Amino acid sequence: MENLFPEIPAESAGLLTLGVALGENVAFGLVSGRTAAAQAACLQRVREEKLFQALEPTWEQFCPKYLRISRAEADRTIRLWEEFGSGYFEMAQLTRVSAETYRAIAPAVKDGALHVDGEAIELNAENSRKVADAVSRLRRAIPGRTASRNPIEDLRRRSIALVQEFEAIAQKERDGENWPQLTAVLRLLRSELTRIAAENGVV
Repeated sequence: MENLFPEIPAESAGLLTLGVALGENVAFGLVSGRTAAAQAACLQRVREEKLFQALEPTWEQFCPKYLRISRAEADRTIRLWEEFGSGYFEMAQLTRVSAETYRAIAPAVKDGALHVDGEAIELNAENSRKVADAVSRLRRAIPGRTASRNPIEDLRRRSIALVQEFEAIAQKERDGENWPQLTAVLRLLRSELTRIAAENGVV
């Protein structure tokens, strides 16, 4: 591989070149589902093994500079990989699917195919329309799409998603111009949750 960064040692330059290439591919949506899954696994390794420290002291600095994506986006990609593996990325390459929807239909995704009504639809570009139609059918059949059968479980899922969103925004905005506004929202939310807990005898 050509060293695009001669001022950096070859072993680090190789990682840097890979990071830039992966970041550009994500930005322009030119990767296949399997490549996107491999990229997510790579991001996880770089973060967990702190390989980024060869170039930047923090993950937050490394992501936008060398991967061309925000830390929040990188962390989101890693979370999806850790929860779903390659199946989510293969599906998302063919049709728009949220993490919530994929979580509900994941049991129907096996061995690189979407299993619906006795048919196994391979997750490839040729079947993108069939996959999209099948996902739409499965989405409509998800319990609680119109009326939740378990509102507490639904609230739990939405609360987890909200906490993750707060974490991502906090990492991005810390010490920035929007930080006071974010802290005000956090204080308000804490106050309201404390009030609800007190009113209902929750210690």
